[in-house]
Amino acid sequence: MPAVKDFTKDEFLQRVGNTPLIRFDSISEETGRNIYFKAEYTNPGGSIKDRAVIHLIRDVIDSGLAPGGTLVESTAGNTGVAIALLARSYNPPFKVKLFVPDSLVQEKITLMQSLGCELVKCPANASPSSRDCFVNAAKIHAEESPNAVFLNQMNNCSNRDSHYETTAPEIWRALDGKVDGFTASAGTGGTFMGIADFLKQKTDGRAVCWFADKKGSGLCHYIKTKGQDGWKSEGTSFVEGIGKHNLTGNMHDALKIADDAITIDDTDAIVMIYKLIHEQGCEIGASGGLNLCAAKALAMTLPEGSNVVTTVADGAEKYASKLFNKSWLIENGHWDAIPEEMRKYATYDASSVSA
Repeated sequence: MPAVKDFTKDEFLQRVGNTPLIRFDSISEETGRNIYFKAEYTNPGGSIKDRAVIHLIRDVIDSGLAPGGTLVESTAGNTGVAIALLARSYNPPFKVKLFVPDSLVQEKITLMQSLGCELVKCPANASPSSRDCFVNAAKIHAEESPNAVFLNQMNNCSNRDSHYETTAPEIWRALDGKVDGFTASAGTGGTFMGIADFLKQKTDGRAVCWFADKKGSGLCHYIKTKGQDGWKSEGTSFVEGIGKHNLTGNMHDALKIADDAITIDDTDAIVMIYKLIHEQGCEIGASGGLNLCAAKALAMTLPEGSNVVTTVADGAEKYASKLFNKSWLIENGHWDAIPEEMRKYATYDASSVSA
């Protein structure tokens, strides 16, 4: 994985946002609808989380934590990288302690450690109400530690506000206000809720907004049943950082904002990733492939010529040990679905990666 460079605080703040909005040409032609994705992997920290972290750290400073203190957060990787990069730019730097699920891919762990973060691994299968859940463990640690603050990306609505104030207006301007549909997956829910809320207001509710979900998450069932039948889920997924079994603070009005939800199979998401790499050279991460599958499905429910937008949170390099690992793809039943002419991108070699 390529190293993430250091930035001064001003450089980081100036480079976040105004990311490209890219048309996925082949599926747009196939569906007769225009399908676009916001290329958030072009942010300085390599992900969409750079936007939220700017707001979250501002909140921390406003609350009284001075540089040199400790920033505590629960993360599946991208938020941790963004925190580390911005934290390092202060004088003195903030310390960073991150609580992560123990299922996290090694690429993300290595990157966060290389940026000076202290990591604590928590059981990925811990109940959301358990003290061992990585979100709860982070909150408890911050409460019990001097000169430390929990950023709380799940429940701090500054996360959502960052997308309402920046990502959504960028989409709106790029398409001259012609946005008919939007879909995105939810981890904290900040991306979907901020953008969808903005689009609903701008279009008087006409823009159709769907949650994109993975197997093993209960969000799709919750939305489809209007919250009347709990958080039922089936299956598992390798896609990290998304999927819910409860509403976060950022998602408090999800049933009001979301029109529907769809669950996407891992194989379909992987094939979509390979297709985009092959046709347009854009190397996107796992949730991005899932989001594009959802965008295609949403597009087919709208009139021809409609504009549908989604987000691509990060790039493919963080998932190389799975996405581009032929052995892993075969073992998990994905290989046969990848078109033969695209299999050449499965070039990951575990023996060449240092421990």
